[in-house]
Amino acid sequence: MESDIDDHSRLTVAVPQSLSSDDVESLLTGANIWDRSDPIPFEHVIGNSPEDLSNSARFSCCLLPSDPGREWLGSLIRLNSDNFIECFDGMDLGDLCPIIGSDPKSKHHLLVCLSTRSAYHLPVARKFVTALRHRGLIKEATAPAVEMAVQEAFANSLIHGNLALTTSGRLSMDRFNELGDETKKRLASTTYGDRAIVLTAKKRKNGHIVISINDQGAGFTPRKETDETTMPGQESTFGRGLPLIKSLCHSVTFARGGRTIKLTFDQIESDVLSADPAFIREFDAQGSIDAALRTPQNATILIADDTMLSREIIASYLRSDGFTNLVFAKDGEDALAQAKAHNPDLIILDIIMPKLDGYEVCKALRADPQFAETPIIAQTALEENEGRTRIFDDGATDLILKPLNKAELIARTKIHLENRLLVKQLRAYRERTQSELDLARDMQENLNPAPEQYRGTGFDYGMRISATFQMSSELGGDMWGLVPIDEQRLGVYIVDFAGHGLGAALNTFRLHSLIWSDQIRDPDPGAYLSNLNRHLKGLLPIGQYATMLYGIIDRNKATFSYASAACTSPLLGDSTTGAARYLDGSGVPLGVIRDARYETREVPFDQNSFLLLYSDALIETTLDDGQFLSEEKLLSMVHETVMESSSDVDLAAQIADQFMDRAPVQLSDDFTVVSLQSANAANGFTASDETQ
Repeated sequence: MESDIDDHSRLTVAVPQSLSSDDVESLLTGANIWDRSDPIPFEHVIGNSPEDLSNSARFSCCLLPSDPGREWLGSLIRLNSDNFIECFDGMDLGDLCPIIGSDPKSKHHLLVCLSTRSAYHLPVARKFVTALRHRGLIKEATAPAVEMAVQEAFANSLIHGNLALTTSGRLSMDRFNELGDETKKRLASTTYGDRAIVLTAKKRKNGHIVISINDQGAGFTPRKETDETTMPGQESTFGRGLPLIKSLCHSVTFARGGRTIKLTFDQIESDVLSADPAFIREFDAQGSIDAALRTPQNATILIADDTMLSREIIASYLRSDGFTNLVFAKDGEDALAQAKAHNPDLIILDIIMPKLDGYEVCKALRADPQFAETPIIAQTALEENEGRTRIFDDGATDLILKPLNKAELIARTKIHLENRLLVKQLRAYRERTQSELDLARDMQENLNPAPEQYRGTGFDYGMRISATFQMSSELGGDMWGLVPIDEQRLGVYIVDFAGHGLGAALNTFRLHSLIWSDQIRDPDPGAYLSNLNRHLKGLLPIGQYATMLYGIIDRNKATFSYASAACTSPLLGDSTTGAARYLDGSGVPLGVIRDARYETREVPFDQNSFLLLYSDALIETTLDDGQFLSEEKLLSMVHETVMESSSDVDLAAQIADQFMDRAPVQLSDDFTVVSLQSANAANGFTASDETQ
């Protein structure tokens, strides 16, 4: 991975709005982070929450507010950055600094630096591993084991390292209470609470993932005995749970006098997931069809043989059939050099050569992504089967025996070049199709309000509005929006079209145009959906339909009136108690019956109310426990989130983060969550108060 830092770069840093400019400048210009002494120019991008920061922008670093909370911890998944650092007053990294290096070889794929005080109260290990999944660095199947190992190591480094607590021996209730009191005291102190703990992850070339947990405690060096089940905890700051950690990892090592533990996980390259397209896009340098390779005869062929006569014989055979773009190599080292210089479409390789033989050349070529798919025809006079089969193990595509037969050589050359040409054409077609799909995805995402739009609209109506939208691995049909009606009434809708692909996306565009056309205007939600359905029915092919909810929040009447077309049941709750209930989402889907009628329902919506709208992906996705999120579990999740957070919580964002922690990276359906709640408790006024 290339470094974000060079002599001419200007670094882009994501900064929470709650941080003072002095604290930001002090941190960014100090010696605690960067491994260079000369000044680095910074460009600050400020957001009130991670939702305000573009997930398509690349940030050199994302600062986290002091005591960041779950919302900002979710930025590990939401934002495109490798470095997340809490900005707290007592930061003194000591021998941990600098933590962000400019050397590409030492650069981490993910780094999180938190104070002990913040880390103790947050699900750091789970969010860290979730972020690694979404970056494609670990497999779905191994994520639970990785999370368990990281959680155990992180807890030990935090509790026994930074907090220097001893939990060995018999843990009675009295001792448990004493530990609780002592933990609170140490978290509040600058000596222990302001210590830093840093998690890093780096993917090695062999596919292994190395996760390091770095604390600022006294350190721990494990015993050398083979049996580590008797590992002491009384006099150590780390060690409890080490056998469990070792059973989950490829290897465990210590550094910095035991204050760093490195967990290595054996990741097979072919099984590692590709990165989440909403986060990082990978580009295949060999993906587009080479303009020179239109027919096999246009191909560049490298002939590697240490005997000049053999090279000339092969060349004469090929030239006689129209192959003229030939390159030659006289030994193994020269073969690698000529391959890099000319990027051949096919290589004819002698096995027995000086300096590097054909086996070593094959292995070196296959280790380079540029030549991973280049066909290699090995040639040999070896009679032993072992030597012949070994060349296939090292990466050869085909094998021909000396003395060469002209017809056989030409036939095999043509076959492999035609296959290569076909693969390149298919890849070019795939990339062109993917480019068009990406354009359609961007267009669909633009149908939804941007954070600055819905936050601003919410402020105008005295509400806090939060939303999360994640498109599935295919084009889908989800969208949502806000419809300002007048100073007191705000309309909101959420839509989910059946099916996936371009058809669903096109239907979404059709419906979006209808929603915002002047033809369909009615203050009654039921009448509005009936009118919308009549227009949509004439546009949709038979068998295609959409579910939708349209409602109006009236701040003057303190009501929410809505109509549903078979939408997921919305949640209406109380932000002071966290209690919530499901509203009726029944109704006929749009586009099924031309003259369908929709009932307008009305419920109270006062200064303590909140509303949660969501697509069916939230409740129909199989989570890491093999189960769906049931109605009861969703109610419990909402209740706990509201009660654990302040009244101005970004409810949708936090529900989405908890869902993503347990959901697969590649969703089979679009995922949408929208929350609207009164901002009275947060800012002390309503829209009507502001106008008086």
